Amino acid sequence: MKKDLDALMKKMKVDAIYAEGHASRDTNMYYLLNGANIFAHFIKRRGKPAYVIHTPIEREVAAKSGHRLININKYDRQKFLERYKDVQKANAFFVAKLFSDLKVEGNVIFYGNFPLGVGYKYMKHILKFNRNVKLHDGNARGLITLARLTKGTEEIARIRRVRNAVVRSFNVMLDTARKCSTSKGVLMAGRGRKLLIGDLRRIIRQQLFEHGVFDAGGMIVAQGRDAGIPHNQGRDRQPVRVGTPIVFDIFPQEIGGGYFFDFTRTVCFGSAPKAVKTLYDTVSCAHDYACSLLKVGRRTKEIEHKVCEFFERKGHQTFLSDTRTQIGYCHSLGHGIGLNIHESPFFNIFKTNKARIEPGMVFTIEPGLYYPAKGYGVRLEDVIHVTTQGRIVNLTKYPRRLVVPI
Repeated sequence: MKKDLDALMKKMKVDAIYAEGHASRDTNMYYLLNGANIFAHFIKRRGKPAYVIHTPIEREVAAKSGHRLININKYDRQKFLERYKDVQKANAFFVAKLFSDLKVEGNVIFYGNFPLGVGYKYMKHILKFNRNVKLHDGNARGLITLARLTKGTEEIARIRRVRNAVVRSFNVMLDTARKCSTSKGVLMAGRGRKLLIGDLRRIIRQQLFEHGVFDAGGMIVAQGRDAGIPHNQGRDRQPVRVGTPIVFDIFPQEIGGGYFFDFTRTVCFGSAPKAVKTLYDTVSCAHDYACSLLKVGRRTKEIEHKVCEFFERKGHQTFLSDTRTQIGYCHSLGHGIGLNIHESPFFNIFKTNKARIEPGMVFTIEPGLYYPAKGYGVRLEDVIHVTTQGRIVNLTKYPRRLVVPI
């Protein structure tokens, strides 16, 4: 959590954090700026208040960060440009000057959204201009990644609000489909017009926007064969068919940047084939089994492994029996969720996966089975919160119903 920054800095031997960028395009900046939607420089020494260096036109938005502010007009940056001609060098000199003025020394961890080559040269210039600063090379799980791994009360509240928007939007879409008549196995939108996959997607998107969130990543509305390929987004011109499974994977974000929610249900309108019902029941049982394994301190790799074994016992291929499988259980169990739709912790069976369940985490549990050649796939996804007391709380709280009557 954000309140743990100083403790994490001490543990990782980081003397200061420097970050640069725009909050709308860099989730780490959004996190550090407490959602203030500006371009800024962020500096925090361990155990000291953070500073935000901002442009004069964004001074009032910068104040929303809650940090101490420095107006960039304090510095005559034009002189820096005249001195070095090269913009990158001039900017590096400016950052080095900020470090000197704010008494930044020792190991500094840098954050920014740059092409690799540009970022490398930029940091070399900064370190050359200020010899009191050293680059902290960190590790695979960076400082901000560790802070964002667990969520505080306000973050959970925001994730819940996105959840509410998703559920309301999904219900409006279902209610619209329920009112449709059918003709030759296809849902009809009225006046002889077929209801299309694109219509379902449009309804959900409109409703999401009305509730203050938007389809940032491109939701999945995949029917039949398309539902059998985990991240196939579906075809908008395809008519909605009676008795054919549709995977709805909805993962919107707060408007203006912010927190995501992730929700998946598989439904059949009108009826469901026996084979799909069997598959659905298996996935639903796997979901319950996975949730029963969630416990503070348990490794996500261990949970993923046990779910694979569950599916193998039911006769489905997993990464245990075939690391390259594209059918059966060929989709990992879950992932963290927050300012990114996919973030730590991750569930997989890789040897490099050291993640453990910790209090404060928010992640998905989304087992699925996929058989495109047979014309179907099933996935069920809920978002789980591990409270600071270690309780496992399902934030989704939405029923699982395969068949939607029409």
